[in-house]
Parts: sequence; structure tokens; C-alpha cells
Amino acid sequence: MYKAIITDLDGTLFNGESLISDYSAEVLRQAEKKGYTIIIATGRHHADADYIVRNALGIKAYRISSNGGMIVSPEGRIIARHLIKEDLAEKLLSIEVPEKVYVHLYKGDKWYADKHDEGSVCHQALSGFMFETADLKNMSDYTDCSKICFIARDDEGIRFMNDTVEQFKDPRLSFFFTMARCFEAMDKNADKGMAVEQVLRLEGINRSQAVAFGDGMNDKSMLEYAGKGIIMGNAVEELKNALPYNEVTGPNTEDSVARYIEKHLL
Repeated sequence: MYKAIITDLDGTLFNGESLISDYSAEVLRQAEKKGYTIIIATGRHHADADYIVRNALGIKAYRISSNGGMIVSPEGRIIARHLIKEDLAEKLLSIEVPEKVYVHLYKGDKWYADKHDEGSVCHQALSGFMFETADLKNMSDYTDCSKICFIARDDEGIRFMNDTVEQFKDPRLSFFFTMARCFEAMDKNADKGMAVEQVLRLEGINRSQAVAFGDGMNDKSMLEYAGKGIIMGNAVEELKNALPYNEVTGPNTEDSVARYIEKHLL
């Protein structure tokens, strides 16, 4: 019998417009009423995740943000935080990037970008949480950094990121491509799978009693850890190839997370 439902947001619970449909929100509310522990596990900033859980979903859920960089309880208590070491954050942010590569930084309660990134604006319609542009190479300090993200908006940028990946090979760092054009770096202990393990332990839930949904390589560890890890139909091929025996459901554009929950768990 399953007791926990874990879901990513972008490309998973979100539809194609980076919104949560009324149907999906209602299904999760029904799951909460039925007694399931709900865990939202996202690469988004914690302030973003908090707003979405409280306002768009209207439920009490654990929030795993920055790919495991922070865990917050349903009551808003910080359970764990994993920050990038200051010298490492400064080093990564000093990398010279092409014009069409945008650098994003999660620092404390703020989200910064090295220049205006219109491509990221459209993904914030739900919460309204938005980045501020800043000179990331000359911050007053590099404390409290939970995630650094490089987003390529053209083929040259993608080639640059593939060529630059060697600079991120530091034992203190966790890094991966969440998709071909998006490269994210966190502290080595920031990991969705490890974060889910910690939450389930707190709740006294066995991993075999958890169902997880995801679409990107940042979801791989939690899909492996959960008793049932379900891959979205729209997931990156790298994830499908990495987990060839995991069930693949429909795409996020068809409310597939909610449809699965309604059919199999409610």
C-alpha cells in the first residue's frame, strides 16, 4: 500500500504553460485528504515552491527545492539546507559565457540572473517569483548559494556548456544537465533522492510505499529510490535510457500525474 506521493513540477505536474490545472490541483487535494504524504521535489527556488504549494495547490506538503538543496516541512520548518561552498560559487560565477548563455543564481531568498532572460520569465506565471539582474562576478559575498544554473538559448551556448563541463568536476559539487540546454550545479549533498529518503524516514514510510514522478535527469535519483518511479512521457531520452525498466506514463500536457493518481491511488 502506497503512503507517499512525490512529484517534480516543471515538465511533470505543470502543464505546457508552466501552470497547474484545476483538475491536477483537485486530485492532489483529494490525495492529501485520503492521508497520503505529499512531497513536491523541484529544482525551483524555495520561495517559488512555497507559493505554489500553498496557493496553487492549497495543500500541506513537504517542499524539496533547488534539487535537494533545501527541505521544508509542511509547517514551514527548514529540515535541511545544503549550500555551495563560497570559493566554489565564486569560481563558477567567474566563468565567461557567450551572449546567449544565461547564468542564474539562487542566493538566500533571492534569485539573480547575469542579464535579462526572457526565456525564464514565461515559466513564472504561476508564482510571479522573479529574478533580479546582477553582476554575478562581483557580488559582495558568495554565502548562502544553493544553486547555479547555466541556460543556453542557442546551439552555440549548448556547445559551450558541453565544452565547459570539465570545470565543474569538483568533489564538493553535484552537477548535471536537467535538459540539453540547462546545466545546474549544487552542493554535493543536494540530491532529490537523498532528500526524499530523509523525508520518508521522518514520516516512518518505507521507500516501497512511495510513488514518484519526474521528467529530467535531476529526478533520476528519486525515481530510483521510490518504490515506484514513474517517468513522464515527455521526459528527456537520457532519463528513459538510464531507467529502462521504469514505467513511462503520458506527457505533462495531459495532466498525466493527476490521471495516474486518480486511477491507481485514490
